[in-house]
Amino acid sequence: MMVEIDGVNVIELIEMASIVGGIVSMLVIGLLIYLLVRPPRHVREARNRPVELGASEAEMLLGLMDRMESRLEVLERALADETGRSTKRTQPILEMADDGQESRRIK
Repeated sequence: MMVEIDGVNVIELIEMASIVGGIVSMLVIGLLIYLLVRPPRHVREARNRPVELGASEAEMLLGLMDRMESRLEVLERALADETGRSTKRTQPILEMADDGQESRRIK
């Protein structure tokens, strides 16, 4: 049995090897970049853990939300004075966000 190899077959093999090698090298480089930029395991696990707030932290956050809502009302009034249109909301933002959901806000 005789196998003939001419120059055309060799060039085709080289082209095929370069295409496959390029694809494999891009995949390996992509994997290395992914492994370098992903956050450490303890950070990923901390993101997935639910945050538990103490009573004082919850009160501080509710106070902050109330101040933000009052500042938003001032901003809306200033915008309404400037544009001449009324931008008054019929209900507070927190109630709008809780439509159809159980409210976690302490009233």
